[in-house]
Amino acid sequence: MKRRILALVFVLVMMVTLMAGCGNSANNNNDNDGAETYTFKLSCPDTEGGLTYLVATEFANKVSELTDGNVTIEIYGGSSLGTTTEVLEGMSAGVADVLVESVGTLAPFTELANIDAMPYIYSGYDHFNSVWSSELGDEIRTAVGEASNFKLMGTCYRGARVVTATYEMKTIEDFKGFKLRAPGLDMYVKTWEWLGASPTPLPITDVYTAIQQKTVEGQENAIIDSMNFSFDELCKYFILTNHVYSANTVVMDLALFNSLPAEYQAAIEEAAEYACNIGSQTILDKEEEAKAELVANGITIVEVDNAAFCDAFNGFAEECFPALADWANAIRAMDA
Repeated sequence: MKRRILALVFVLVMMVTLMAGCGNSANNNNDNDGAETYTFKLSCPDTEGGLTYLVATEFANKVSELTDGNVTIEIYGGSSLGTTTEVLEGMSAGVADVLVESVGTLAPFTELANIDAMPYIYSGYDHFNSVWSSELGDEIRTAVGEASNFKLMGTCYRGARVVTATYEMKTIEDFKGFKLRAPGLDMYVKTWEWLGASPTPLPITDVYTAIQQKTVEGQENAIIDSMNFSFDELCKYFILTNHVYSANTVVMDLALFNSLPAEYQAAIEEAAEYACNIGSQTILDKEEEAKAELVANGITIVEVDNAAFCDAFNGFAEECFPALADWANAIRAMDA
């Protein structure tokens, strides 16, 4: 009987130990000086050379510097830990501890994250930057984070989204009936329906073939992303609609972040801001280089009347996304 009782106690102890090991993947130890050390897994969709990988690298290096090497960030690029959705849903269980992605990817957790893809709420990069470096930007990051149980840190400019097409378009009327691939998010689909276009949600990996087969006549994305996917081989017109200015951010599980010592929290936030600033400047520089390269390769850059397009979206937020209307108007009001 005693042996059975001892065996049962042993099994219970093992179960408790295993359960305690579940959760975030961060490894927490003490170094020889008694300082707490951590190792975190960071996931990003890009491989080396991409924007999120650059931000991840700068972030990891800066965190190590600010914590005297006591916090280590291990980078897993190319979505090797899973898709963005899988990582976000599994972060509390230890799939990853940190993610570099757009604010909009948190839309499944809170509607406010859709503000990231709201069309024509920014007049340009300076307006975008002034919003996200202000109290309003802090308020948006905090509200999205608290509603989704994540900590959002820093804001990185991803580049204005433009349209690449197989034929030239300049006016709003030209977009009527235009068949384009749009991301499979309600905000993007309704944006193009509002203009009278015919959006088709497709995975980004299927778009090149879809354009080849004339299933769609183009797509929309940031200039550099469009070139990375070689859409310039098929779409000879890059139309500078600049309809969305999207933001990347450093995302961390909120409970994990709050569990860290205050000095490490401060270091991680500072590192995220630092890395995102480098990412923003890199994209700004590359956008101008990319335009010159496109023109040299025979691509036609089409300027449009952005003010007219902006006016065409009056009432869009109120009708299609009423919960975001006040936020959208607050952002517009900050345009100098």
